[in-house]
Amino acid sequence: MNRCVKLLFAILTTLFPFTFLQAQHLVFLDHRPDTAVLQTYIQSYNIGSAQDLYVRLNTGKSLVEELQALAPEFPKDELIKHGNYQFRFLIDGKVIYKEDLGPGAILQKDKLINKPLDVVLASRTRSGLWSINLWDRFLSGGGAAVSGKNTSNLTLELRVYLDNGGLVYSGLLAKGILKVTTIPQAIDQTKIAPQVIQPGSGWELSKAKYNKALITEMNTKIEDQTYRLINGIVVIKDSQLLLEEYFNGEKRESLHDPRSVTKSITGTLIGMAIQDGFLKADQQQLKDFYPLKDFQNYSTTKDSVKLADLLTMSSAFDGNDDANVSPGSEDNMQETSDYIKFALNLPMDPKKTNGKQWSYFTAGMIILGDILEKSIPGGVESYAKRKLFDPLGIDQYEWFRAPKDQPYMGGGLKLRALDFAKYGQLYKNGGLWKGQRLIAEQWISKSFDHLQTLPPDRPGFYGYLFWNKAFNVNGKAYEVYYASGNGGNKIYIFKDQPLVIVVNASAYGRGFAHAQVDQLMEQYIIPAVR
Repeated sequence: MNRCVKLLFAILTTLFPFTFLQAQHLVFLDHRPDTAVLQTYIQSYNIGSAQDLYVRLNTGKSLVEELQALAPEFPKDELIKHGNYQFRFLIDGKVIYKEDLGPGAILQKDKLINKPLDVVLASRTRSGLWSINLWDRFLSGGGAAVSGKNTSNLTLELRVYLDNGGLVYSGLLAKGILKVTTIPQAIDQTKIAPQVIQPGSGWELSKAKYNKALITEMNTKIEDQTYRLINGIVVIKDSQLLLEEYFNGEKRESLHDPRSVTKSITGTLIGMAIQDGFLKADQQQLKDFYPLKDFQNYSTTKDSVKLADLLTMSSAFDGNDDANVSPGSEDNMQETSDYIKFALNLPMDPKKTNGKQWSYFTAGMIILGDILEKSIPGGVESYAKRKLFDPLGIDQYEWFRAPKDQPYMGGGLKLRALDFAKYGQLYKNGGLWKGQRLIAEQWISKSFDHLQTLPPDRPGFYGYLFWNKAFNVNGKAYEVYYASGNGGNKIYIFKDQPLVIVVNASAYGRGFAHAQVDQLMEQYIIPAVR
C-alpha cells in the first residue's frame, strides 16, 4: 500500500476515532497484516435518502477493557454479560434518544479485541441488526421529526455501562458530529390521492364517505418514506371495500408475506379441527399425542401442556423468542433440521407454570401444526384449502415450508391483501361467511378473550393466537382484536366499529415497524374512516 495513503489513514483514525462512513465507498482490501481498510468519511447525511450509513467505533480500547475500568475485580466473562456500550443521540445539543445496548448486541469476539468496529446504522439491503434497530428507534423516538427539513447537527456519544445490581456509567469515551437533513425523496404523484378501486375485487364497493385529505396526507408520507416499507392498506367497512391502497411496487395480485399473522390462522385451523371432531378439545394434553418419554428433558409438566397453553403462548416450555439466551427461541429452532423434535426436546422452565404466564413461543406453533398434521386425514394443507380457503374464495396463496416440506405454521403464509381482509371479516362476522358457518362462534370468542395479560412493553391482552389492545383517537378508545406479524403486518378487527383493516408491510426486523403502523392507525386511518 502507498506509504502516504497509510499515513493519511493513520492520521484520520487518530483525529476522528468515532466518525461516520459512507457504505458504498467502503473498500475492503486483502486482509494481510500490511494492509488496511480504506474508507471515505462524510460530513453530511440525508435521513430521507436511501444512502447507507455506517459508524466506526474506536475508543482505543476493547469493550471489555473499558468495562474493566468500571469494575476491575470482575472477570471478563461476567463483565460482558452485564455491560455494553451506551449510545446517546443529540440534535443541536439536545439529547433525543439514548440506549444501553443489551448484552446480546455485538459479537463476543468483537467485545474482546481492541480494534475499530464498523457498524451499520442504515442500509438498503440489510435488516435485523442491533445497530439498524438502534438507529430506527432513534428516528421513531423523535430524531426524524426534530431534525425536520432544515440542516441540524447530529452528535453521537459513546459510553459504556455496567449493571451490577445498579447501573454504573463511564465518562464520555468518543463522539462524532454529522450534519443531517430530512429532505424527502421524489414522490410518485399518481399515488398521492386515494387510489381508485379497480373492478374484480370480489367485494361489494362501499359508498361510505371518508376523509380524502387525511388519506392523501398519509399516502404522501408513505411515498416520501416518512413511513417506510408500507406496501398495502385495505379498509373494509360494513362488509364492503372502502379503501385499497398499494405502494412500493405492490399491487392487488401481489402475495405478501405477513410473517406471524400465520399464527392466528393456525389457531383457526385448531378450532375447525375440534369442531369437525379430529381433535377432542382445547384441553387435550401433549401426552395424548406424543410418547414424550422418547424425547429429551421428559417431565410430567411437559406431559400436561394443553393445546390451550400453546394457543395462549402460556406453556411452561423454556422458550421465548424475545430472549436471545432462550434455548427454545425461533432463531435456535431454525438452525435445526427437525423442528418438531427440537420443540419436544426442550426443557421446561421451573419458573413457569402451564397456563399462567405469557411469552412469545413460535416453536409452540410447530407442535400445534404437527398435531393437526397427525390428526387430520390428508394433512393440514389440504384441510386448510378445503375448510378455509375454498369457502372464502381464496385461490392464490403460498405456504412457507418447514423441513420435511410441511407448512410452517409459525409464519410466512402468503396471501393477497384483499384475502387477508376476507379472513378478518370472517372473524368480524363471528365465524360466518356468506351464511355458511366456518368457525364456531365460541372459538371466535376464545380467540378474542383476555386470556393472558401482555408484558408492559406490549400493553394489551392475548387470546387464542390473537392480540387485543385499544387505539386512542381524539380521546376515544377503539378496541381491536388483531393478528400481527414481523415487519408491521396487521389484520385489525374492531370490536365496536364496523371495520376490518389490513396493513401489509415489509419492515422485517426493523425497530420502527410496529410503531409506525400504530401512528398510521391513530393519526390517519381511523380518523379518516370511522
